[in-house]
Amino acid sequence: MAGPELDTAAVPEEEPINEIDHSVNIEMTSSQSILPPNRFELELEFIQCLASPAYLHHLATTGVLQEAAFLEFLEYLQYWKKPEYVKYLSYPHCLYFLELLLENSTFRRELGNIPFRDFVHSQQFYSWQHRARRLYGEGLVKEEEEESSAMKMDENIEEGTKSQS
Repeated sequence: MAGPELDTAAVPEEEPINEIDHSVNIEMTSSQSILPPNRFELELEFIQCLASPAYLHHLATTGVLQEAAFLEFLEYLQYWKKPEYVKYLSYPHCLYFLELLLENSTFRRELGNIPFRDFVHSQQFYSWQHRARRLYGEGLVKEEEEESSAMKMDENIEEGTKSQS
């Protein structure tokens, strides 16, 4: 099974590293930085990592969640809630966790505890499970019940014909 064709005309060509113009002198202040060309993909990947309680636990245990600069970065990432960006997210829980990280210092602190991390993970699983049931019903469980009730009906019919003979 082949994947979708990549339109190479839409992909910008990158300059080879050995052809960089070193004559340009860029002085950077602490508030300026050169942004990478794949910034969208990097931020998309990072924000989706926020949907993982294990990753949030890692951030909490390393102390990153308590740093003011990191919280400012999380504040910046709130643009992902806009419809033109949210359509690219595969894991929408990341937006919920982003909001919790920004608004709830207790949540940030408790993520460092393994039992709390496990609790958050189990609640996330139950949320997915409930959503799947709401969207898709019980799935095969209903089909199996229908098959077993049809088999019982067939057995009752056979018993009824045997008793009549």
